[in-house]
Amino acid sequence: MKELHFYIMHGHVLVTHRIKLSDNEYLELSNARKVLSRVLNHEELYDQVIESYVDAKSVMYEMSVRAISNSVTCDYVKNHDCRSKLNRLFFNSLNLSKLYLDDHYREHKNKDGNIEKITCFVNKITDSDDDIKEIKKHRDKIFNENPEYVVGCQLRNYVQHASLPVRTFTSGFRTRPENNQNFAVFHVPLDKQALMDGGVKKNKLSNYGDKIDLHEIMDGYIYAISEMHMKSRSLVKNQMDESIEVINAKRRQVELEYDCLLDDIDVVDTASEKDDRLFSLNLEWFSVVKHLQSKNSHLLNFKRYTHIPYQQV
Repeated sequence: MKELHFYIMHGHVLVTHRIKLSDNEYLELSNARKVLSRVLNHEELYDQVIESYVDAKSVMYEMSVRAISNSVTCDYVKNHDCRSKLNRLFFNSLNLSKLYLDDHYREHKNKDGNIEKITCFVNKITDSDDDIKEIKKHRDKIFNENPEYVVGCQLRNYVQHASLPVRTFTSGFRTRPENNQNFAVFHVPLDKQALMDGGVKKNKLSNYGDKIDLHEIMDGYIYAISEMHMKSRSLVKNQMDESIEVINAKRRQVELEYDCLLDDIDVVDTASEKDDRLFSLNLEWFSVVKHLQSKNSHLLNFKRYTHIPYQQV
């Protein structure tokens, strides 16, 4: 038996009130809570991917500035420390992206390569096979149109099974002879042959020369993940809003009946010896989702931007 438990002050005494829930009422509330919890987990995971990559980009820009300010032109220990830090950051970004992409859409295959089942975040929310098809169609479109995403997926497998991504980097400044203007450089090249030796398929690298820029690959890869997230967010929005309303409607019903505002209303399983608390009808925790959706509200395409440090006349 499931009940709602809440407390109301009567004079100086705190009195416990109980309302029995029908099986249908409990199922509706429980399903709504599961939807909102899954949305929170997915938004948090996406935010981890973005923040980890922002950390990596920020460190590259910092290293570029320090390379210009440092008078020592060859420091093997310092270079090792830089490579080590970049490897940790990119390894973290790529592994978090694997976790996110598996939650977004994953085809589980048997040893013969046949698909046994498909798991999809959107489908867990909407329970719609059409949404699975929509997500797959969108993912396939990105795969066909975004070569950086294709290489990024290969690179993700490469760092898990073959080698760390950063073997070397180029930093310092260059001069344009025609106008004697200096400009800072910081490049992290990927060795094409090393990638192929590590299991990356040659046809996945056909759009690139011998040297591939890791920074460029990651910008395009993260943009693809951003596209996927915005797509899935749009497909689950109605179900998310309906789930919020299911819980808030039950809360309003109880408050209206007892003519008071309640801090908390718990759903409790009375079949257990200790009346186990299952979840609350308080949705303050869901404000984290609202914050993350506002914070990460647009497609993140870093390749669109050029950094100009000084005001232009």
